[in-house]
Amino acid sequence: MTGTSVRLSVRPNRSAMMATLSQSMMVTWSIALFEHLDAMMNNREEAVGGSELISYSETAWKLCDSGFPQIKEAANKLYDEFRSKWMQRFSTEEVLRLLLEGGDFLTHDEEKGWALTVKNSKQDINAFYSATIHLLVSDAEPLFVRMHGRVMQLQEKLCKYWHGESAVDAVSKLLPCLESSLREKENAMIVSLRMSLNQIAKKRFAAAFATKTQPHFYSSATSCARNVGRYWNPHYAYENGFLAFTDDFCDYARALTLQIIDWYQSKWSLFLRGFNRGQLNLFETMASKGAQN
Repeated sequence: MTGTSVRLSVRPNRSAMMATLSQSMMVTWSIALFEHLDAMMNNREEAVGGSELISYSETAWKLCDSGFPQIKEAANKLYDEFRSKWMQRFSTEEVLRLLLEGGDFLTHDEEKGWALTVKNSKQDINAFYSATIHLLVSDAEPLFVRMHGRVMQLQEKLCKYWHGESAVDAVSKLLPCLESSLREKENAMIVSLRMSLNQIAKKRFAAAFATKTQPHFYSSATSCARNVGRYWNPHYAYENGFLAFTDDFCDYARALTLQIIDWYQSKWSLFLRGFNRGQLNLFETMASKGAQN
C-alpha cells in the first residue's frame, strides 16, 4: 500500500492503486469507511492512545493459521477421489459404450471400418461435448462450490472473532470496514472462476475437432474409441483421449480450488495482522500531511 514495506525497483503509484481499489468497494461500506476516517482525523487522542497494534486479533489469527491448511487437506482428498472416479468412468470400455449408446457418434462401413461422425461444426461439437465431457465438468462444479463454502464458513468465524476483539474505535474499524467493502467484488471473482471450469473445458474439447479432415477409419469400434480426441493425448501416454482430457481437467480444477484457498489465507493473514500506530499515515492524504506540517 505504501511502496516502502518491500524493496521495489519502481515505486508504485499509490493514488492510482487506491483509486482502483476504491472502484471495487461497495458504496455503502465506502461511506462507512469515510466516516471512520473522518472520526479518526477529528479525534487524534483516540488515534495515538491504546495498544501499539491496531485491528489485531490473536484468536482469529490462530484460527486462520490452522483452518486454511485443514481445508486444503480436505480439498486434496476430495479431488483425489474425484479423479479416480472419472478415470474409471472414461475407461476405453465406458467410452465405447457412450459412443454407441449416446447418439450417432460412430459410423460403420463394411469396407472401411469404424469412424467418428463428429464434424468441425458448432452443432456437432456441442452435442458431443454435452454427451461426454460436460458430465465431468458438471460433477466438478459442485465440488468447487463445496470447498468455497468451507472457506466462507471459516471467513465468517474469523470475522466474528476479529470484529469482537479488535474493532473497538474508529481507528480499529478501518481494516474491518475495508475488508467488508470488498466482499462483493470477491464473490464476483469466485463466480467468474467457477464458470471458467466449463469455458476452459469446452475450449480445449473443441480444439480436437478444429481441422476439417476426412473421417479416419479404424478396424474396430474399440480402436476408434481409443483414438477419439488424439489432440488431448499427443504422446499416447493414456489408453484413450478422454483419460488424458480428464487428467488435465482434474489438475486444473484442483489447482484452481487450491489457489482460491491460498488467496483467502493470504488475504486474512494480511488483514488479521493489523497495523501499528506508526502506520497511521496509510490512511492520510498528502494534503492532510501538508496541513499538519
